[in-house]
Amino acid sequence: MKPRTVVVTGAASGIGLACAQAFLELGDEVIAHFRSDPKGLGELARRYPGRVSLVQADLGTEAGCVALFAGLQQVDVLVHSAGIWNAGPIRELSAARLEEMFRVNTFSAYFLAREASFRMPRGSMVFIGSTAGERGEPGHSHYAGSKAALWGLVQSLAQELAPQIRVNLVSPGWVRTPMAEPALSEPGREARIVERIPLRRIAEPEDVASAVVFLADERQRHITGIDLPVSGGALLPLPRG
Repeated sequence: MKPRTVVVTGAASGIGLACAQAFLELGDEVIAHFRSDPKGLGELARRYPGRVSLVQADLGTEAGCVALFAGLQQVDVLVHSAGIWNAGPIRELSAARLEEMFRVNTFSAYFLAREASFRMPRGSMVFIGSTAGERGEPGHSHYAGSKAALWGLVQSLAQELAPQIRVNLVSPGWVRTPMAEPALSEPGREARIVERIPLRRIAEPEDVASAVVFLADERQRHITGIDLPVSGGALLPLPRG
């Protein structure tokens, strides 16, 4: 099978890095985006010579999203994993913090989808959402809102870009990433979280990457417009009694 050209945002660490590695293991070529520090991408580029292109861009701006695709003639898969997460109790939430959250997590998805669509005769787009977008998250309403908005985007694009392009969402719960590690390292926090997860563990980035690879595969040619939770069952109703 001919190698695909896969654009992965936020590829320097966490879920994005795991996605980049998963596609490389399949023989694909990866355009690996990072914002400021390539981190683990150098090692990935050495391991897969000639198949990893590193691109630095600020996806919090429209210009940065456009720049990511400069020089690309064709894209087969877009994986949008880049994002931010921080505390924002509603009584302390400023316009600047709210705007930053939506620019990075939500507006970027629109601009990236637009740019990819020009270069994608056929293909797949997979956006990384969050279970916070499904059920909310106290103290992080700005984050939850930014991820909930992706579901509306995905459902719209799945119809607008069909039948040539499939568009899906993957919504992780807690994942052991550098972004989540400060919260997970708080005394007793991880144990409390795991207690609410039926599968009784925190996800690894590779768990999310496998779901992304599955949806991007053309063998899933009849799957579009879905939200696939990767949460260990955390969205299931809690038993009573």
